[in-house]
Amino acid sequence: MSGDVQRGRWRWLEDGSPFALRLALAACTACTALLVSACMGGDAAESPADSKVAACRAKAGQDEQLACFTALYEVTPLETPPAVSDALFTAGQDLFTSTKLSGTGNASCNSCHANNNAGVESRSAEGLVRPLHISLRGGAPDDPANTASLHRNANDLVNKLLGNPRSMFWDGRVALEDGGGYTTPAGAKLPGGLDSLLAAQALFPLLAREEMLGFAIGSNGGKSENTSANVADPVEADPQPVWDAAMQRVMADPVLSAKLAAAFPALAPASLGIQHVANALAGFQTRRWNAASFVSGFHGWLRDRSRWPISEAALRGGLLFFDKAGCARCHSGPRLTDWKFHNLAVPQIGPGFGTGANETPKSDKGRYEVTRQDADLYAFVTPSLWEVRATAPYFHNGVYDSLEKTVRHHLDATTYAQSFRCASDAPLVQPGIQVACRDSLGAAAFYADMTKRVAEEMKTPIALSDSEVADLVAFLNQLANGSNNTP
Repeated sequence: MSGDVQRGRWRWLEDGSPFALRLALAACTACTALLVSACMGGDAAESPADSKVAACRAKAGQDEQLACFTALYEVTPLETPPAVSDALFTAGQDLFTSTKLSGTGNASCNSCHANNNAGVESRSAEGLVRPLHISLRGGAPDDPANTASLHRNANDLVNKLLGNPRSMFWDGRVALEDGGGYTTPAGAKLPGGLDSLLAAQALFPLLAREEMLGFAIGSNGGKSENTSANVADPVEADPQPVWDAAMQRVMADPVLSAKLAAAFPALAPASLGIQHVANALAGFQTRRWNAASFVSGFHGWLRDRSRWPISEAALRGGLLFFDKAGCARCHSGPRLTDWKFHNLAVPQIGPGFGTGANETPKSDKGRYEVTRQDADLYAFVTPSLWEVRATAPYFHNGVYDSLEKTVRHHLDATTYAQSFRCASDAPLVQPGIQVACRDSLGAAAFYADMTKRVAEEMKTPIALSDSEVADLVAFLNQLANGSNNTP
């Protein structure tokens, strides 16, 4: 990816003690797992005045205290989503599951985003990270080359247009411009007529070789036979041939073309373009993974806490979240995110990304790949926490398979990063095969630099007991708004 983003575009401890023991010994926490890239980030918003916090603490009863804290941090029920017509929803649903959008004709959006479970596939007990789709790699399923993993964890699809989002992707490379329009890696070549930030985002997985495009003929060990992917890198510099090829495949399919035309009845079929495909995909996701009026879990409590109460453990965990644990400094507002980027010193696994993929050791430098500012090294966006219970594995690279592990990383990020061991802690790509991994034993200088740059507020741990960690996880498990339900 080009370094400059143009306007208008798109475990162990050193003494060998077990990880479980280290988890038990960890002394402090900030938030939760898909508190992933944020909870105590260096440029997090200032905490409310001590007097306001003290007023919430003084309320009679935990329910009243939590209600006070949610008001203080502007955590409100989600707004009503934009209306999506039946025709647009149906067209988007079919496109989402169609392989016509991929360069190989074998992968789809659905390959990484299941049509359930908050839009991500659930992981097995082994905590598997996502391997590349076989059709993108070439070769037989048992080929050792097929153990390569994707560079980043698939984002959930919950409520993507609610809560005034400012950017998309872990590094925010697709973003809203202050004066309108979008900043994306495609620059001036981004098509017009996109209805939303989510629609702009939908165009870029089509350009990613590891996601939906695949590799050009003769690449990937000479096994690829993907003519659509026979384009120059970086693909974003000249994306139109890829988008045109995808559009031709869609319009050649009588079912897909008819449904896309029905979604845009004011346009002649010959006038339909890739932007209409993107709008349909965004419309489907907006309606499918939204339940702003749902009344279970914490969202129900926000709407009417007397009618839809949460458990005592979740109440205690909620108070920790907004007070002692400090999570709300980054996870606030209707989507429980500040939309900012923070370095949490996440252990480096996977093939790396951008410039980091070509360095030794391989790394993912996060937001830096977009801004080229040293302050953004290893920083990733604060994710929304709605449905966090369903979106394992956590962090931008899927390094942890449970909320508790990720919460405990926030307890002492520097210690966790430095004591992470590839031999014992790295997740699996396939049973018995670990993801590519770098730890502080093999990349001491790199880890020293990453931890030196850790978000300022992560440098002072917050001590929580094991029972408090359990309560915090109980609260996180209540951050549900019904997005797993079929509309």
